[in-house]
Amino acid sequence: MSGFHWSRNQRLSLVGRYTLLSVGVVVCALLALSLFYQRFSNELIDRLTGERLSAQVAATSNKLSAFLDTRIYQLVTLSNHPAMPAFIEAPNSPQAEEALTLLRVEADSPDLYGVLFFDWYDNLDRLVAGQAASGPPYWSKNGWDISGLPRVEHEGIEFIGPKLPENGNSGWILMRAHIRDTGLGQNTSVGLHVRLASLTELLASAGVSGVIDPLLRTPGGIVLDATGRPTEVNGELIEGPSILPGWNLVMSVRPGTILQPIDETRFWLAVTAAVIIVVILAIFFALSRSLRRRVDTLVQGAHSIASGDLYYRLPEGRRRDEISTVAKAFNTMAWQLKDLIDRTVRAEKLAVLGQFATGVAHEVRNPLATMKTTVQALVRKEPDGERKTLLDDMGHQIDRLSRVVNDLLAYGRPGEACPQVTEIRDLFRQSSRVLIPVAKEAHVRFYTSGDSRLTIFVDPDQMLQILLNIGINAIQACQPDGTVSLRAERHKDQVEIRITDDGAGIPKEHLLDVVQPFFTMKSKGTGLGLTISQQLVESNNGTINIESAPQEGTTITLKFPATKPETSKEETSKNASQDQDSDR
Repeated sequence: MSGFHWSRNQRLSLVGRYTLLSVGVVVCALLALSLFYQRFSNELIDRLTGERLSAQVAATSNKLSAFLDTRIYQLVTLSNHPAMPAFIEAPNSPQAEEALTLLRVEADSPDLYGVLFFDWYDNLDRLVAGQAASGPPYWSKNGWDISGLPRVEHEGIEFIGPKLPENGNSGWILMRAHIRDTGLGQNTSVGLHVRLASLTELLASAGVSGVIDPLLRTPGGIVLDATGRPTEVNGELIEGPSILPGWNLVMSVRPGTILQPIDETRFWLAVTAAVIIVVILAIFFALSRSLRRRVDTLVQGAHSIASGDLYYRLPEGRRRDEISTVAKAFNTMAWQLKDLIDRTVRAEKLAVLGQFATGVAHEVRNPLATMKTTVQALVRKEPDGERKTLLDDMGHQIDRLSRVVNDLLAYGRPGEACPQVTEIRDLFRQSSRVLIPVAKEAHVRFYTSGDSRLTIFVDPDQMLQILLNIGINAIQACQPDGTVSLRAERHKDQVEIRITDDGAGIPKEHLLDVVQPFFTMKSKGTGLGLTISQQLVESNNGTINIESAPQEGTTITLKFPATKPETSKEETSKNASQDQDSDR
């Protein structure tokens, strides 16, 4: 009877949690709706206050004025250039060629169609076409006439236009200034044929979409939109600042548009409330079916682990009921079991290989030293050049074997780490001294970056060996003109060091093999560099992660503690305050 009550209480506990979950869904939905409505209200208030709009109008006016000032400076430069009279008077003279070169450079702007020259009677005398030149007067002078266009003067510059877009031709403005005395006894002027849309496009950043549209009023009362075309004003016009005599920035305001989002919001609030009701009903139905599926998942996981599938994991989700607790405990057990088996197998493998490597190294090291000494003695006494070359090659091969033996000893008998607070700046400086010459010899660019003020709690000698091993591998993996970088960043209580190259990369099927002893993809490698580096990283309480793809390069990420483990709170607070003082 007691068992029945226990089962019943458990069942009621789950149902109670499901009920709380449903209530939580409703509460969260109401909070979301409240936040949505509050956000909309704030946005509406912001639109109505107009403070942001005023700033945007001022900024747009400054952009328009700056654009015109740039063109004015350009026109003044051309009209006062000493070579311009020669260009008008003697087109074939060297000074005329100099002026023509300047004109072509000035005309080659996306904001200009070209540079035009006029005589005393406003007749087009000659022109220099720019990269945006199209239509009259470049292709043909038919339809080219400036006599009926509005004209205003500003800072000694005559502004003619605008000429509105029509018949497939773009709109433009003509900015004209007199050239200084040409020596011909006539009044010659130079003009910039400015693209109208280049000016009006600066309006696009101002205003509020659908509520306030920025427009440009030109002489004659024509109003242009951001595309440079005449537009009809549907709302109330608010005058803005003047950028030229007769040219004003205006705002078209449609107050009715502001009220439209309110009606749309009410509609969507009603729809959302209906959806919430449907979702609540669906949740109660789905939870009753979910309970059975979750129990079946537990049973399936137990069978999978029992059959030897140690990679099987139960989905934990974010629930905190009884089934979730069992699932988390199950996954923890599976992870620990797999980790224990993997570490046991790896420890046995490394122990056997370490004993073998140490034995071989001891047996080979002394004969190699004797051979090296003998070869050096023979080289000194050998008179024949060809034999001396062969002996030198033999000496190089003995040195290579000695390096292999040293790697075997380092792998089979790694030194104990003596961690201490070590500055990233010193590690990168020492690494660069060794790696930069190697990179230059391979025609590879090497650089360091990140926060050089960081410190890590590691053995500095072993850390330098790690960086050199990985850095040399990265340089050797690159083609000429490749790049290798070291970067340090802090993430909470750890420092992350990334060694990145854009070399050949590592195939996906070999990513787990590159840290295995004696596995190498290089013709002259020993296959122990990364293995030794991994040992040193782990002995310094660090982790190593390798990400790579063929032809895309490789990134090796090292993570180490930024401070000494088990540091007291007082020491941590003191170090943090010192860091802040050093930052300031």
